[in-house]
Amino acid sequence: MGADLIGWRPCPLQAELDPAGFLGKLKLRAYRGAIEAQVPPEGRAAVKLTVEVTGRPPRQLSYPQIVDELDAFERGIPECATCPLAGGRPLGCYHYVTYPVDEAAEELLFAFFTQASQVETRDSISDQLYRDLVSKVPSSGTGWHTRRGPGSRTAPSLAVRAHPLRHQWGRMFARKKVDSAQLLKALFISLGSLPLVAAYARFWTEFVAFATARGASAETSRTLGELFALQPMMLQLVALAPDGAQLIADA
Repeated sequence: MGADLIGWRPCPLQAELDPAGFLGKLKLRAYRGAIEAQVPPEGRAAVKLTVEVTGRPPRQLSYPQIVDELDAFERGIPECATCPLAGGRPLGCYHYVTYPVDEAAEELLFAFFTQASQVETRDSISDQLYRDLVSKVPSSGTGWHTRRGPGSRTAPSLAVRAHPLRHQWGRMFARKKVDSAQLLKALFISLGSLPLVAAYARFWTEFVAFATARGASAETSRTLGELFALQPMMLQLVALAPDGAQLIADA
């Protein structure tokens, strides 16, 4: 469980599949992984699943059919080698943020949002995102507020930390509040315009510099490693956004 994040140009592969088809292929990878984790090799050929993808009718596929579909998809296309979003890797336009978000990442993200980028400072990147997006997220009751802690197989959590972090500022009659659950919910969303792509690229670039300066790395936090890997693609999206490139999120 997590957030699928796709840098969308669209290239010939993306145009052929469209967003629903691309996300459907990614979902097939999850099905394949589940089969391989639970069924010994000698029994996999007999496994059949009903595959459901948003925007597409259900399909019944066998394990061999799933493997065949994914084989061509995961090789990408020749253009992947020169695509600015892919970094020379097949399907390098795709990134994944695994849930639950770990404590180190949540705490650093919130520290950057409230302190380093100073949410109370007019026109800082935190102020812009707070005014336009984060402040519009409910301050209680969302999954990011309630689905926390260890979780379970039937009720997986979104964040490891038991309770969101909180911050408030301003004078008594103009006091504002924000918590880390609101921030997390606003971070993993689709970005369909140049201003949004540019804002989030700035946020992730400044955050990576902030976290790195504090000794954070992929070795200290799985979530931070995934966020660090996303940042270069976000910068490339800014250059391509005037021609229609965007970020597609399925979280």
